[in-house]
Amino acid sequence: MNAPDFFDGGRRLRNSGDDPMPSVRNRAIPLNGFWRRVPASLMVVAALALSFIPTARAADNPAKELQAQFEAAKASLAAGDLASAESHYIDAIVLGLRQLAKISLSLGQTDKAATYLESALRLKPDDVETQLDAAGVWFRNGQVAKAKTLLKSLVATQPSHARARGLLGRIYVFEGDSDNAIQELKASVDLEDDFETGYFLGIAYLKARKLAEASAWFHQLHSTMGESAALHMLFGRAYLVAKIPQQAIPEFRQAIRLDPKYPRAHGFLGYAYLEHYQEEGYPQARQEFEKEVKLHPDEYQVQELLGIANVNLRDFPAAEVALLHAARLRPKEASVYLYLGETYAATNRIKAAVEVLEKYVSMVGNPEEDKLREASRAYYLLGQNLRRLGREEEARKALARSQQIREAKFKYDVKHIFDEKKSSEDAGESRVSDRVADLLGAGSAEEKQGTQNMIRQGLPVGPVGKQPATAKETAAAKQYRSFVGEILGSSYNDLGVMRAKDSKFPEAAEFFRQAAAWKPDLPGLDLNWGFASFRAELYLEAVPPLERQLKAHPDDSFIRQLLGLSYSMLEKDEKVVEVLHPFLEHPPDDAGLLLAWGTALVRTRQPGAAAGIFRRLLEQNADNPSVHLLLGKAYAQQEDYASAVNELSNASRLDPRLPEAHYYAGLVYLRQKEFESAAREFRAELDLRPGDLHTLYHLGYTLLLQGQLPESISLLREAVKAMPDYELAHFELGRALLQQGDAAGAIESLERAKKLAPEHDAVYFQLSQAYRRAGRVQEAGQAVAAYQKLIEANRLKKRESLEMDKP
Repeated sequence: MNAPDFFDGGRRLRNSGDDPMPSVRNRAIPLNGFWRRVPASLMVVAALALSFIPTARAADNPAKELQAQFEAAKASLAAGDLASAESHYIDAIVLGLRQLAKISLSLGQTDKAATYLESALRLKPDDVETQLDAAGVWFRNGQVAKAKTLLKSLVATQPSHARARGLLGRIYVFEGDSDNAIQELKASVDLEDDFETGYFLGIAYLKARKLAEASAWFHQLHSTMGESAALHMLFGRAYLVAKIPQQAIPEFRQAIRLDPKYPRAHGFLGYAYLEHYQEEGYPQARQEFEKEVKLHPDEYQVQELLGIANVNLRDFPAAEVALLHAARLRPKEASVYLYLGETYAATNRIKAAVEVLEKYVSMVGNPEEDKLREASRAYYLLGQNLRRLGREEEARKALARSQQIREAKFKYDVKHIFDEKKSSEDAGESRVSDRVADLLGAGSAEEKQGTQNMIRQGLPVGPVGKQPATAKETAAAKQYRSFVGEILGSSYNDLGVMRAKDSKFPEAAEFFRQAAAWKPDLPGLDLNWGFASFRAELYLEAVPPLERQLKAHPDDSFIRQLLGLSYSMLEKDEKVVEVLHPFLEHPPDDAGLLLAWGTALVRTRQPGAAAGIFRRLLEQNADNPSVHLLLGKAYAQQEDYASAVNELSNASRLDPRLPEAHYYAGLVYLRQKEFESAAREFRAELDLRPGDLHTLYHLGYTLLLQGQLPESISLLREAVKAMPDYELAHFELGRALLQQGDAAGAIESLERAKKLAPEHDAVYFQLSQAYRRAGRVQEAGQAVAAYQKLIEANRLKKRESLEMDKP
């Protein structure tokens, strides 16, 4: 069909510029300070430290920068500079996706951030800043090798890129490769003075046991940054990361002197006491934990540590209070129930102990390697307390499970005793006790190795405290996300229009699909997307937007035609008939549409309506052989065999090599029992298409009806060999063999037909005859009984050997 040029002058395909989007500018105004809002309690760190996915030097006003790129694209488009417009649109999309990735990271949505950045890279794969953003997210998401490969490639080509070298250095810290970490981090700091990179350089020195260099470096950072509780907290954590708690203790003490209420300062100091003084550190640690929970009572990890300390000091009432509080804060954390069980058991509350210990083992299930020792102890305590309740069989099973897990832990330790990739200081196990291993270092329940997660994620953007795994999106963030979505939707749409004008319809359809993901209600988008998808022959993708467009504009005859043709290409014949029904009184003149419509009417068993459509088609396409072929099929279904033969003959006359014209003519003659004419047409079809198996079968069947058994059997054998699951061919071959006197061959073919179509009654009748001739009387009787049973059941749906349509 000759479609209007919807890409000419914007009459149909619309640029987003047709609607100037005043809301975009208005929404951007109150968001100017969105990226820069940082908690005041970390003024020193916030001054220089970047969040983990740093936008190397983010614009002071990201909304203004994004809007400027978008408006530059619109201006270039209006000026007819398409190359510049495309470049600005791509830059706007990439920038918007990077900004959305940053918002997602602030909410703990690393998978979503990765998706945004990977989309940006597909659009602009050589953009270095996007590559670095993506590498950072991959690193944070645990895809360390992927991030490292990209960063090494970047550093090789751009050795002076400070951010690339800094992030690569952090990966080396994470992997325990201190020498390479120091090299990359030092190079990064030399290129660009950055506090966060400098801080991790200090950690790298510590982990390499270059204590003098680390001390000097931290002193230099201190001189530069000035005195603050936040800075001493970071230094203290660095020493804990490196398992040098004796150096961490004075740092945390100094932080407390500067700010006695600094979040988690007392908690970290208590932890450092345990690391340094071991079991003797519990009294001092407990004092610090108590101070911390007075300041921050809902700090789960410190409440749990306080409970553990009290258990070790045999102060079970105090332990119970802390542990119950911890359980209320995080009821799905298993470990707290182990210590509650120990507390209840020590105070002779055996039933309560069993209850919480059973809860613990149920929650843990099959423990991971880092939980084996804890799980073994839990089963041991459970077994002992079950025994005290007289539940001996359950106790025996629990103790056996404890022993099994203990042995698994031993085997694991032996297997990994010489592992060097991660030293024990990085493994998340404290020297003081398995009970307090890395509890303060973990940022959330999911982060089992807090040290490594701090290296992956960077410095906190607030006080050195627990960051929620998934923060709640603020109203400002939602508003900014909507603002970016409008720009992305419009930019993708306009890129799609540009591609469509160049007849690059698959690319255009993809851009429109992306536009719909961001701004589904963009005016004109459904029309653009549906039309481009149709022209790209992506009919399945074209249908939804065309359906929506037609629903919104039911009088749009062109959209109705596009949708009908799309349904036709997907062979959704009922949908074709439904959507084109309003044209019934005044059908369009488009030959392609009429052909699709008539075909759908034929397939939905409406031959009368189909004939009317084809007659109209013939008025304008009298010399089109395909039209005559389809019209012949429509007449045949209507059982107007004379008209069918006439139209099929016309088709063959106009195009003697037209496929299927002779085939369908043969079927019509076969229906009229004109076997000689049918055979002639089938042979003519095979002359054109020697390998057509359905024609081969029907010729064999026709010859069988004429009694020409040898050739019939030969053709039917060829048919079943090529179509082993075609039941009719097996059935007719069985009949032919039976007539030839080959009872054994007939039985073989008929049994195969029975297996393929167990409800075909005629198969059982022919089988009974074949069994009887082979002397298998009992089986013959069974076949007759089955035949008689099916006769009534199949009375209304009895099948005939001839099929008008292909099987």
